[in-house]
Amino acid sequence: MAGPGPASEGEASASATAARNMHGKLSHLMKKYGRVALGVHLSVYACFFAGCYVAVESHLDVPGYLERFGLMTPPVEGEPAQEKGWVHKALAGSSSSLALAFIANKALIPVRVPITLGLTPPVAKFIRNFRGRAG
Repeated sequence: MAGPGPASEGEASASATAARNMHGKLSHLMKKYGRVALGVHLSVYACFFAGCYVAVESHLDVPGYLERFGLMTPPVEGEPAQEKGWVHKALAGSSSSLALAFIANKALIPVRVPITLGLTPPVAKFIRNFRGRAG
């Protein structure tokens, strides 16, 4: 059995670089827009959390959807149940719906951050224009 090759190391490096880049963009956005960016981010978080909770309560195949969209790696076929990761165990088990929704929501960070990055400037502009009319 061969170890991880250059392709898997390259993929991991690219993934880490993308995560740092996204974090940097979010940090810049928070510095530039302040409370507006925080409000948008928390609103997006709350919407996604509510959606994840509804999905878990509706008995949707949350791990299947996360795997399908590349947000979670599927377990290796033939792998014993005790060898699966804690995320797979929690999502497949009888954990509380809130805990499962939280785990699913955490897996959706790569989706939430670009939405926050895209929504914050128009929301800030809207608030600026709204305050200008109210004054």
